[in-house]
Formats: sequence, C-alpha cells, structure tokens
Amino acid sequence: MARRRSGWLGAAVPWTAALLGCTATAGSNPCGPGAAFDDASERCFCEPGFHGNPNVRCRPHEDLCAEASERMGHTVCVHAIDDDEQWTRLSVGGGAPLGGIERMGKYLVPLDGQARLPTVLSNANLYRLHYCLMSVGFAPQFPGLTPGGYARLILTHAGREFYAGALYELQTPDPARFGFSVEAAARPEEQLTPDEIYTVYRQLSDRFAPGELGYIPYGAAQQLAAAAWSDPPFPVLSPNAQDVPYEVYTPGIAYGRVRLQTAGPGSEDGSAAHGWQDIVVFEEVPIDLEGVRAAAVTGQRQDVLSHLNVLSAQRGTPNAHVHDAIEAFSPFEGQLVRLEAQQYNYTLTEATQEEAEAHWQMVRPHVEVDNPAQLDYVELDAFDEIPTATAQERSLARARFGAKTVGLAVLSRLLDPALRTPGLGVPFHYYDEFMTSNTWSVDVGDGPQSLSYAQTIEAWLGDEAFRTDATVRKDRLAALRSEMRTNGAVSPALVQALHDRIVTEFGSNTVMVRMRSSSNAEDTPSFNGAGLYDSTSACAADSMVEGDPGTSACDPDKDLRTLERGLVEVWSSLWNFGAFEERDYYQLDHTKIAMGATISLRYEGEHANGVAFTGDPIDPRSPRFTVNAQLGEVDVVSPTPGVTAELSLLTMQDGQVAEIERVVASTLVPAGQVVLDDDQLRQLGAVMAQLQATYPVDAEVEAMLPPILDLEFKITSDDALVIKQIRTFQPSLYAPDTTCLDSP
Repeated sequence: MARRRSGWLGAAVPWTAALLGCTATAGSNPCGPGAAFDDASERCFCEPGFHGNPNVRCRPHEDLCAEASERMGHTVCVHAIDDDEQWTRLSVGGGAPLGGIERMGKYLVPLDGQARLPTVLSNANLYRLHYCLMSVGFAPQFPGLTPGGYARLILTHAGREFYAGALYELQTPDPARFGFSVEAAARPEEQLTPDEIYTVYRQLSDRFAPGELGYIPYGAAQQLAAAAWSDPPFPVLSPNAQDVPYEVYTPGIAYGRVRLQTAGPGSEDGSAAHGWQDIVVFEEVPIDLEGVRAAAVTGQRQDVLSHLNVLSAQRGTPNAHVHDAIEAFSPFEGQLVRLEAQQYNYTLTEATQEEAEAHWQMVRPHVEVDNPAQLDYVELDAFDEIPTATAQERSLARARFGAKTVGLAVLSRLLDPALRTPGLGVPFHYYDEFMTSNTWSVDVGDGPQSLSYAQTIEAWLGDEAFRTDATVRKDRLAALRSEMRTNGAVSPALVQALHDRIVTEFGSNTVMVRMRSSSNAEDTPSFNGAGLYDSTSACAADSMVEGDPGTSACDPDKDLRTLERGLVEVWSSLWNFGAFEERDYYQLDHTKIAMGATISLRYEGEHANGVAFTGDPIDPRSPRFTVNAQLGEVDVVSPTPGVTAELSLLTMQDGQVAEIERVVASTLVPAGQVVLDDDQLRQLGAVMAQLQATYPVDAEVEAMLPPILDLEFKITSDDALVIKQIRTFQPSLYAPDTTCLDSP
C-alpha cells in the first residue's frame, strides 16, 4: 500500500484525497498480480517487495540487499526504510553546512521491470556514489561497470535503466521534512517530465516511511523545467537559496590554468577538454564528469554525496564552492594560477610554469616505458615466429611489435593450436616510416610550414601551449589524426607484403582480419591502457582492386576495408586525446612509444564471447577465477540496459575446476539455460590454470598483490574455445571495494 502522498506544497489540489487511498477496490484492480492501481496517474505500480511489469505480473523479489550485505560483510542497502532509526543509520549527516540539508541518502528506482534491480536505498555512509553501489555492492549484476557505463544507465532517456538521486532530510521541516532529487543530463531534451518524476515519487513513497517526500529540482535546467509545470501530482520544494560566499569540501593546493565552464552537466559544451593541468570552474555541480582535474570550483553549492565531492576527496584534489564562481574567476581565465583552498577562505595568485611543473611532478604518478621502441626491425612475423622464450627475447619483441602482439606470440608456445587465434604482427618500423615520410602544412609557432607527422609531434611536445593547455592538445591532436586518416600514405611495398603474408597465414586474401593496436604503452601491470587505442577490420583483397567497387571483397555488406585504411586508423589512435592524457598524467615518455598492429582472424557467427580473470578483479583477495560470458558478439562489459552477462566463479584445485558457482544468469537465454555449460567452463578454467602457471610476467611492480591474467575468449561457430587476447592485470590496493567505500 502507498504510504503518504499530497500535491504541490502550499496549493489546494483537489485530487489529494484520492492519492491517499490510491489502490483500486477489490475486484476493480486492472493491474497484474503484485501491483496496485494508482488513481492519480491511472497507472499500475509494483507493490513493495515485488518487481516486474505491473501491467502483467509483479513477482516477489528476493532480498537482494541482504544477499549483497552478506557478500560484502556490511550493510549495503535496504529495499525500504521503515522508521526514523533506520533512516538515521543509513543516511549521512553532520560535517560542513549543507544549505538546509540535515541528512542525506541515495536511491535507485528501476525504470521498468527489465531493470536488474528493484528499488534500493543505499547505505550512504559506505556507498556515497551510485556507481560504487552498483559496481561494488552489486558487482554480480553489473560486471565490469565503468563510470561512463554507469552514466549511460542513469542520465539519458536512451540509456536509462534506473532513476538515481538523493534523499534529503531538511533542516526546516515546514512545509516538508524530506525531499528527493533525480539525476539527469542538463540538455533540454533530457529533462524529466512530471510523469517520470511521479514514477520515482510513487515508488519511493511506497518504501519510505519516515515522512512525506517532495521533489527538489537540482540545477538550473531542472528548476526551469519545474517552473513551467502546472499542478504536478507530487510536492515540489524550492531549493535552498541561501547565498553562502565560500565552502570548502576538499582543502589543498593546486596549480593549473583556469577553465570556465558555464554550460550545465551533460550539455554539449560539457565535453570541453579539461585535464590534470586545469582548475575547472563550473557554474553548476557536474554529475557526469570523468577524469582528473587539478582542482574544481563550483558556483553551485555541493552536498557531501555529489560525485565531484567524493571523487575529489579520494584524489586529494582541492574542491570548493565559491558564490558567483564564474564572475570571481573570469579575470584569471586561461591563466596559470596557484589555488589554495583553506577552511574559511581561498587565495588565487598567478604562478610560473616552473612552480607548476614542480608541483605536478610531486603529485603525479610516474611510470617508465619498459620497452622503448626499436625501429629497425622490418619482418612481418607470425605469432609463432617471434622469439619469446626468455625475458630478454620478450622485452626485445615488445620493443619491436608492442605488447598485444607479444602476448599472443607467448600463447603460441603455451597453448594447443586449436585454442589459439592465428595471426601476425606489424612492427613499429612501419609506423615510424609512416610518421616520418608523410608531411603536411602546419603552424607550430613560426607560420605554416611543411613538417612530417613525427616532426609535428616533436614540435608540439616542446611547445608550452600544447604541454599546458588541454584544449590546445585536444584540437591539435584531432587535426593531426584527421590529416593522417585523410591524406596519410602507406608504403605500397608494405601493403603488398602484408597482403601476401595474410594469404600465407590465413589461406586467402578474402578472409576478413582484425587490426588491433599493439603499442609499448599498454597491457603492462604498471600501465594497462585498456580502451585507449582503436581497432578495425580489414580485407587484404580490397587493397588489390583498382577503382572503387563500393563494397568489400571479404564482406559485401561492408564498405571497402583496405589494409592501408586499417593501418592508418590503428597507427593514428596512438594520438587519441584520451590516450595522450592518460600517458601524460602517468608521465610516460611519448618519445619512446610507437604503435604496431596485431593482425588476427575476425571470427564470424561466434556462439559466445567473454572475458575471464585468473582471480577476481573486484575482490583481489578472492582466489577464484572470474568468467563473464554472453551469447554471440553481445558486449559483456557495456551491455544495453536490461541485458546482463553470465557471471561464473570457478574454484580451482590442482589445475582443474573443483566447483562452479553461477552467480548471475544471462538475460539473453531462457530461464534454466546457460551461455557456457559446465564442460565449457571446466575447459576454460583448465586453460586459465595452465596459463596462470606458465605465462611469464616480466615487469616488476611494487605492489603487495601479484598480477593476475586478463583473457578474452570466444566460442566459435563450431563450438571451439579460442583465446584471442591476454594481458596482465594488476589488482590495486585501492580496489573498488576500498576506493569506493569508507572504512566500515
């Protein structure tokens, strides 16, 4: 039964009485079992304890919060808050003044019955980010969830699986004691309608007993949208308007260039280039911002559970609210400054590049390039032709071909041929040839001149504007990549040689292959680099045709996929803005890196794919192997809302699978069926155990936890297991269960 409802606070709303008794009378309920009819919206809603399609059937859901709490060893969440004492235990209070907020909590409300969780109200003392609640507390339901993947699940209509927001206990309980917010991107088309807000209001009200809830529009876009509503079917509370001149959340010192962001979170301008050398001043509090900033200042007051607040505290980067922040910082826009955010005030002074460099050097991590690029090797070697027997041979191979190619070369000596993907490596020599032989007209400070791509990078690395301004870096790198992909010429001799080598290795020039990045700045324990670079498909026959036949000889459903196009796409991705920023933050020497290409078979009609770890990346203390699998080519890491991959944990004994725990079922198979059967899991587990015992890890990492192996696998169209990639994964002492959580 619904608990409490009323209309717009302070207004006479005639339908309030109907809301207070919103369940239809016996015999007149048009809803499915386990659901109640709501007179105000004329819609059906699942009752507390039930989850599903309320128009068809809501089924009793298990106490998933209790299961998560037992697994984590502390209270993760509840499905309903029944009294003030429980609210006090699960919410956060105290600390800095919060603009009329006494206590705060967090919630997730499912968009529909396909969502992976019913309504949950988190223990905000330990899970101050929805991302942490999902990726750690409910890791089985959201394997491999990234911050970007999380944002897609809660911020936009296209990707939303949940409504997410905060619960507030107000310091002034008149006219309401409690309020709730709902997170959404700030673009006009993403603003929530009254019906959507009511969906959240109704489901929270049914499960929140301490008192009536009112909607608090969060940010200018939501406030503007709410102002246009007429008699919405829920209370709307005005946000606190108290003008606090200054409030610090994470004190500290930062050096950086002042960047003003007047657009709201999620807006088109929200993708502006900001990096670890920038002090970013936001007009509003961003909710979907990723990456490292030197410091953050917001014109809007923050609460203790804002993403920006929590992440800044974890990194130790200064974070504060300044009234009229844009106006206050605009005289310093673009200037290099020193910001000191203290308890009661802040100071902002001009800084020199030398001072800033010294500070950044002190606070940034430093990673060496383990295998500086060697550019003299020219052979297009198959995986099993690359020497990898000793650490010295593997190091030399990485310096010639990059880490991905060498990982597969090592596998060629360790695995049965039936388990391996065939392929070859394109060494760094040809990337260097491409970078040094192609020229373009570019202005690097003295007017337009003709420079090679390599000379351009060298000039930029020595240019103060490029080194200190993320916007300059982003724009210049984008222009260079566009030039490479539009006009960059690949040696015809290389194209012919690669064509012939593909025919030798794969038996035909009409077999589609995958070209994948293989640099010496990825796939190491100290610098994983996953997702930084680009891969593509290619067809050797397409490079041999004259004219433009319009479609690929390897796949008539595709445009031409020439070898030269694929090589340039992979090579140019070394200078992706995100890749450059990641390397630069870790202080990798850009002059020592290069990009090779791993050429492997593109599998068609695969039955399943997945990733597997010889450990647990979420809980590095667990000795069990972790296997995520999904049907066909459906992504197991970033699935569409409502699509869950199969998650299995394998207990190993003497190199064999002793126990299989099926934690999560795939949503793409009928109930009771599996993606990988027990025999397939036993085979995969045995292969993983073999590799755990034999795969060499050469890099020395100063960490208490040894690296584990991260594998990608496929079940091919003829039901064969193939290992298509291997890399080392360094479990962090600051793994998600400690990064996301305060100490219980």
